[in-house]
Amino acid sequence: MNKKVLSLSLAGLILASANANAFYIGAGVGTSKTKVDGENVDKDNALTVSTGFKIPLPLIPIRAEVEYLQFNSEEDGLGEAKTYGVAANAYVGLPLIPLIKPYVGMGLAYSQLKGDGEKSDWQVVPQYMLGLDLSLPLIPVAGGIEYRYMDTKFDGKDFGNDGVKTKVHTVMMKGRFHF
Repeated sequence: MNKKVLSLSLAGLILASANANAFYIGAGVGTSKTKVDGENVDKDNALTVSTGFKIPLPLIPIRAEVEYLQFNSEEDGLGEAKTYGVAANAYVGLPLIPLIKPYVGMGLAYSQLKGDGEKSDWQVVPQYMLGLDLSLPLIPVAGGIEYRYMDTKFDGKDFGNDGVKTKVHTVMMKGRFHF
């Protein structure tokens, strides 16, 4: 078993070193429009921190990452709520323009909703992304703008039999530093 793990790790290292700047760390901040059980939430913000790598394919840029995400909401009269978790995301770029690269992505987040002393059960939540990256060839920094959508129902003993249904639309500014 250890030989297989070592061989796979070595193969991954060789593939990553063949493509300069393969590994990256990133962060994003933005604003969200959240509906909880059909009601709009007044104030929302979003934060993500990620690490990932580019898969070295010649024509189509592909990235895979692990991300911490947090969405904070505040509703007048209802208090604050926080959705947070860890996600695994995959992105496929569309090589249309040399410096500006549109992309689509999908991820699965393992997340929880907390608010006013109540919390949901942990659950898997799908998320969908569309974005534009700006990356210059000689600089190891990339940035861009991203739209993200999450639609889920959080269950748990604190939320009764029906749970809480949330729909989150997020627009974020994101940046990555490539190693």
